[in-house]
Amino acid sequence: RERTGVDHPWQLVYQSRSGAPHIPWLEPDICDHLEERHAAGALRRLSLRTAFLAIPLAAAALVVASLLNNLLGTGIAWFDQHQAALGSYVAAGLFAASLAVLTYLELPGTRTPRPRSPLEGLRRPRTGTGADKGRTGAVPLLVLTCAAVAGAIAAAVAVCVLHATDLDGGPVLYGLAVLALTGGVAVGVRTAPRALVSLSRRRLLALATALTGIALLAAGLVPDVTTVLLILALAGVSAGVAANTGHTLLDQETEDYRRPRMTEHLHAVVRVLVALGAVLAPVVAAGIGPHRLENGRFVFAHGGAAFTLMLVGALLLPVAALVLAKVDDRSGVPLRQDLVDALRGGDDPVTAPAASGFFIALEGGDGAGKSTQAEALADWIRSKGHEVVLTREPGATPVGKRLRSILLDVSSQGLSHRAEALLYAADRAEHVDTVVRPALERGAVVITDRYIDSSVAYQGAGRDLSPTEIARISRWATDGLVPHLTVLLDVSPETARERFTEAPDRLESEPAEFHARVRSGFLTLAAADPGRYLVVDAGQEPEAVTTVVRHRLDQMLPLSEAELKAQEEARRKAEEEARRKAEEEARRKAEEERLERERQEQLARLRAEEEERKRRELEEAQRREAERQAEEARQRAEEARRRAEEERARLLAEEQARAEAEARRKAEEEERRRQAEEEARLRAEAEARRLEKQRRAEEALLRAEEARRAAEQAAATAQAGPRRSTPPAAAAVPPEAVTVPTPVVTPTNASGGPADETAVLPPVREPSSEGSGDSSRGASRGAGKRGPRAAGESESEVTTKLPQPPVPPGAADETAVLPAVPPGAADETAVLPPVRDDDPADRVPPGFFRDEPPAAARPGGGEDRTRELPQVSAESASRRRPRPDWAEKTPLDDLPTLADELLGPREDDEEPGDGRDGGRGRGRRR
Repeated sequence: RERTGVDHPWQLVYQSRSGAPHIPWLEPDICDHLEERHAAGALRRLSLRTAFLAIPLAAAALVVASLLNNLLGTGIAWFDQHQAALGSYVAAGLFAASLAVLTYLELPGTRTPRPRSPLEGLRRPRTGTGADKGRTGAVPLLVLTCAAVAGAIAAAVAVCVLHATDLDGGPVLYGLAVLALTGGVAVGVRTAPRALVSLSRRRLLALATALTGIALLAAGLVPDVTTVLLILALAGVSAGVAANTGHTLLDQETEDYRRPRMTEHLHAVVRVLVALGAVLAPVVAAGIGPHRLENGRFVFAHGGAAFTLMLVGALLLPVAALVLAKVDDRSGVPLRQDLVDALRGGDDPVTAPAASGFFIALEGGDGAGKSTQAEALADWIRSKGHEVVLTREPGATPVGKRLRSILLDVSSQGLSHRAEALLYAADRAEHVDTVVRPALERGAVVITDRYIDSSVAYQGAGRDLSPTEIARISRWATDGLVPHLTVLLDVSPETARERFTEAPDRLESEPAEFHARVRSGFLTLAAADPGRYLVVDAGQEPEAVTTVVRHRLDQMLPLSEAELKAQEEARRKAEEEARRKAEEEARRKAEEERLERERQEQLARLRAEEEERKRRELEEAQRREAERQAEEARQRAEEARRRAEEERARLLAEEQARAEAEARRKAEEEERRRQAEEEARLRAEAEARRLEKQRRAEEALLRAEEARRAAEQAAATAQAGPRRSTPPAAAAVPPEAVTVPTPVVTPTNASGGPADETAVLPPVREPSSEGSGDSSRGASRGAGKRGPRAAGESESEVTTKLPQPPVPPGAADETAVLPAVPPGAADETAVLPPVRDDDPADRVPPGFFRDEPPAAARPGGGEDRTRELPQVSAESASRRRPRPDWAEKTPLDDLPTLADELLGPREDDEEPGDGRDGGRGRGRRR
């Protein structure tokens, strides 16, 4: 099952002579699955081999590159100073080449298995009763031995660079050391099956492990470079032999369907120890360091790498001793004798299977079920059409029967071991000459119960005889005839003894230690040639054992005449079936083509109908589109006409608005012109009045000044001359008495009015008492003066109001006593300073205020008339300004504004009878 991936191996039939498999009745997907399984196994083996062989190849490349570097160093000093330069360049080139290959590598897009950890099988596989220990319980020790040897080689490779430096070597010595170790391992793996064939594989494993340890120990002790390289090569070869032998023994300990898991477990453990050895060995070497011991002429000087090699080699020796003590299958035979016999060998005839027929040998200890399996296999092979010859040793011939009675009789206990071996060889020679060879020459399938291996196991391993001599005698007796397949039914002696149903014969009555050595002998023979042996666990049910053997025979057994005829008939039927299928396929294809043509015609017809339907739909859509476009054009024309009419109405309204605005503008201009003329006339009159008032003021000032000088002169004259009589009241006038202003010449007098008319002067009041009166008078005067000035009079036409002198309170009600007029000056008129009122008309530039006519000239006498401002009627207030020409009328004009929303609409404020602001309403501009 492991090799083919098929659950039922009896479904397979293999062709005989070529050995190529022929599976006529399996489905193609099963064949593909078989090919994939074989390809996966081949790729896995190729990956393991290339991964390991890459190390010695790299070491060889380093040696060559270093030698070339040294050659270049003879002419170029830089290469002489950098001995590892060329090797580094070669390594970089190899990495670059690998990267380029991987970059452009195209992998198939099929489903790949899940990623697996290298340590996935680190735990030992388990069976129904616990961890799998193998048939003899040697699995843990075999795995430990193989991993220890691999770890030792990894540690030795890791310290090679340090050891080469200690030996005054360079990259060349380092490359040679690595090549000797790893290349030796490869050579040992290849030569292990042919190394000491007659020696027990378990003893060979112990010897190879011990030899590896001794070689590594010697490599650390010897300081000579050449000797070290040879010893390292020996260590590598012995390590390879130990690895191959341990793997073979491990396969014998497990069944076929359990071997993949056991192999994964072995590889996982080996990876762990290899990693530990490669990492810890340089650390240990650095920790030990160089040491030098001198005792006279004896000098012991080694570096840390040498001591590490010695330590690793010494650690392998207990492992070898443990293997020899625990799994030795020839404990009663001295190791030295076995080793000498294996090394001595002999001139044996050439062994080869028969050219015709098929020879099957069933081997195993007593009670393994060989007779049962021989009968079951014979029946199965006969059912396939083969001629089957079922035989056994001893007792298959008349001579053999007499020899069998002698050999197996309990009364023959005094028979020597050599005589026993020779009697078995004599029976085998007679058996081969009279039964086996004639049947094979006829092309029959010969199944024999025991053959040469029984003599080697019983008389060689079980007795104290040399297995090599026993095998050589048996090969000489059979003339080198070996079976095509040897089925070893392995079973423990305890299980076999339970199967005895009759009284045991002379060999069956041997103690358990004898049968244990016999079992080990069989396993050793199977390990020496695993390609010709099939080891089956005979402790299981007979049907299961038969199934395993049938599986192997399906791969090796040639086809019988009946099978050949059946195969030919099957081929003929297959050809007829293929021809029939081809005809049916042709008819089916013709029918399919006809149906396809009809389908295409139907599709063409449907396609034409679809195109016609689409054409009609397109025409209908185009017609609807034309109508829609015409309707849109009509609507656009109507919209254009409506817009034109609206535009004409708007233009006409704008023209009318412009005409009305022009008329209003002309009316307003005429009104403004008239107002301007009236204002100009009023300004001219005001200017004349102002000038006249200024003249009169100046004349009054002059007269006041003359009066002042006359008074001063009179005062001076009075003080200088004798005192004259004075009016009684004159002496009572205080110096601070208020001087009553003299009459001011008014424009009326100046213009020829009555000179004897006394002008009534305004009383002079103090500022505090005149505050309210001045404010009221100023308000009325302002209303009378600023009203006309607002109509267009400038400030330059208004007379500035001069400041007034302070008047003591009550002065207006008292009669002031004037000073006496000095004599001689009665004819002189004193010029008094003018008394200025609050009107600033005489203190501003001319034209600042509008002049007013005198009180006598104005209607109404001396009182000022208040001018009334034009009243704003409701009609004029409600009349809005015309819209400007640049303002375009929009639908948003009639919407309420934010002021309307906050203060209310304008119509609410303009309701008649509101009572506010004289019933005119305040209104707002829009």
